[in-house]
Amino acid sequence: MKKHLLLFAVVCLCFAQGLNAQGQRKYEVGASGSWGFSMGKTWSNNYAFDLYGGYKFNGHLSAGLGIGYINYFGRKDLPSGDANIYVDTKQYHAFRPYVYAKYDFLPEKKWTPYVSVRVGGAFFSASQLMYRYQGKVESGMMYGSIPAEYEYLLTDSAHPLSVKNNVFAALDLGASLHVGKKGSKFSFGISADLQPVKFEYGNSSASRINFTIGPKVGFTF
Repeated sequence: MKKHLLLFAVVCLCFAQGLNAQGQRKYEVGASGSWGFSMGKTWSNNYAFDLYGGYKFNGHLSAGLGIGYINYFGRKDLPSGDANIYVDTKQYHAFRPYVYAKYDFLPEKKWTPYVSVRVGGAFFSASQLMYRYQGKVESGMMYGSIPAEYEYLLTDSAHPLSVKNNVFAALDLGASLHVGKKGSKFSFGISADLQPVKFEYGNSSASRINFTIGPKVGFTF
């Protein structure tokens, strides 16, 4: 998959250079990166990279295809069946092909606000589980025993975590800065990402929705 992603990037760059050399502006190719902060009850921040290419119907509207990579830093507090045991995931990531549509509000201006929508699928990798046991121990002292909190971590390599593939949707809002004379643009904005996931481990399973919002920057040829 990584080789395919690299090949896609090289083809996009070569294609964009060829179009620019001919002075055409009917197509666009770009790349972007983003950082997402979790808005849900459980912590699951992420970072992501995207490559995309599309057709420009006019100065305002464009649409096309893309592929992205997203890495989640972990998921806390999955069900374990024991009140004192908390299950966490390690980092897990996915490749996400998608379709997108983008609308530029003021294409003739140096700065143009935009809105973009992405919808696609997610192909996750497997990871491992981490168990946190939280309880109390009795600490002997001259005036009696005092309960003290403690916890320990245990990585379960015998029961790998399975993250099921699922669809996702994202909304990007921001503004683009025109550079040069052939339609290239830097973009600065905010991305809201909604990614449902289903974790399966041992005899347990849990469905969660990763909802993140964060800054996004990109460059379009």
